[in-house]
Amino acid sequence: MTDEFRQQLIFLFVVAAIMLAAGIGLRDPWPADEPRFALIAKEMVESGRWLFPHVGGDLYPDKPPLFFWMVAFFYALSGSLRFAFLMPGFIAGLGVLWLVTDLARRLWDERVAFYSGATLLVILQFGLQMKSGQIDALLCLWTTLSFYGLCRHLLLGPDWRWYLFGGVAAGLGVITKGVGILPYLVLLPYAFGLKRGWPVTRVAGFNARWMLAPAGTLLVIAAWLLPMVIAVANSNDASLIAYRDNILFHQTVTRYADSWGHIKPPWYLLTNAIPWLWLPVTLLLPWLIPAWRRDLRDRNAAVLLIGGWVLLVVLFFSLSSGKRSLYIFPAAPAVALLAGLHASTLLERRGVRIALLALALAIGGLLTAVGAWALLNPDELLKELGDIDVIKSAGAAVLGVGILVLAVAAWFRVRRAASAYLAMMLILWAGMGLAIAPAITDVRSGVALMTKLDSALSDEEQLAFVAWPEQFLLHWQRPAVNFGHRRETEGEIEEAVHWVELDASHRVLMPDYLIEPCFNPSLAVLVGYAHRRNWYLVDRDALSENCSGHPCCDAN
Repeated sequence: MTDEFRQQLIFLFVVAAIMLAAGIGLRDPWPADEPRFALIAKEMVESGRWLFPHVGGDLYPDKPPLFFWMVAFFYALSGSLRFAFLMPGFIAGLGVLWLVTDLARRLWDERVAFYSGATLLVILQFGLQMKSGQIDALLCLWTTLSFYGLCRHLLLGPDWRWYLFGGVAAGLGVITKGVGILPYLVLLPYAFGLKRGWPVTRVAGFNARWMLAPAGTLLVIAAWLLPMVIAVANSNDASLIAYRDNILFHQTVTRYADSWGHIKPPWYLLTNAIPWLWLPVTLLLPWLIPAWRRDLRDRNAAVLLIGGWVLLVVLFFSLSSGKRSLYIFPAAPAVALLAGLHASTLLERRGVRIALLALALAIGGLLTAVGAWALLNPDELLKELGDIDVIKSAGAAVLGVGILVLAVAAWFRVRRAASAYLAMMLILWAGMGLAIAPAITDVRSGVALMTKLDSALSDEEQLAFVAWPEQFLLHWQRPAVNFGHRRETEGEIEEAVHWVELDASHRVLMPDYLIEPCFNPSLAVLVGYAHRRNWYLVDRDALSENCSGHPCCDAN
């Protein structure tokens, strides 16, 4: 490694650390996923039940536990969820950056390595996911590590140790989220290249060491799976048996083959996710695609395997009926490698530099316009944000970030458009973390509503939640009752009616659409608006006679 490249790496990691660390500890978890995951980690620490994730006291079978263990570790270490829930993304972001730059250096050279790392930092989805408290940030670390290990063997090998380590990393990906096996798809373009005589790693004859990676994957999975299965078998607990069956079958094979949520058409990822999430790479495709075509014509095996893997990942998720834009995030580091290969050549083109600068100006202009509009029309956002001061603070923060982006882009100009774009992304993510997110966190996280609720209840009154979003339970600081996580609402309401009848001090918080017919809307007390709903307090005086005819309450 040359001194120049070492300095370039230090620069990239300093930029990445600022981007990813900005805002840690300054905001609470936001819906949809962050509050649920943070609540699970919090319950792990407080209950001591680490093997089986719980949310609101109920088993949570949707995801394996590795991500929750990591958040729980940082929560136990620091005592702060605001710190803990964002730490996996921070660590994963720096780890993925190292893997991308090191693989590019080994496959090509140090110049390509620098541009690949810089490209990774400016891909919009990188900052968006790594600065979140979602599982996919940590999943991306494991899939990239697995892909790195497999490529070290398939392109630069034979290297059986890295091949084994690629399998181990895939296993870590599986116990983070079931799709951790995605890196194995690279074996398909490898087999194609091997058959067609491309310059890939060749191993003469049959070699049993090809089983090392799958064995490593299975061993890591077994380290979690066997204790879980044994604990279930020894418990004779019906809820644990249901948890085991759900996480092993319903949340994996069934969820992929017959998804029940986020139903999107087959082309959704190509038209609604990739074009904006993988900016600025997608903007430069008119220049990149011919370059990649030349690479394939020249039998560049690295482009074949990396590009083929990206296409297979997109195809894999496109074939499932259930799709979310974050599903394709594991492929973003490979996209950075492919774009970084030609970045230095492309940036010599004035058209490419103009396109990058225009995009930076467009993003800055959009932020400026949104911030100015919020300051000039605060009443339009009052229902969503609930407080004029919050709207003004958030609007000023967005406006400030937008103006700063425009000023930096204008200062760098076309000649240094690449630097302008990197500076723009640094300003965007630092501004989001340090100014914009703190301004809206109380409203976005549910803290503001829970503060109002706390003021509305006396010390003697007891609270229960119906149809509760996880952020309410996460931020409620007093004892509370809930009637199950993700239950049918009729069952929740039935139990709530029985509970509220037991004592005059019992209060139930519920959304507006569930008040009737069991409660009288005129006797319900509005607490506030949050998460697209008005939330009301009801007690037994608000019970309606019509409730006896409701399906949930026929037993009354």
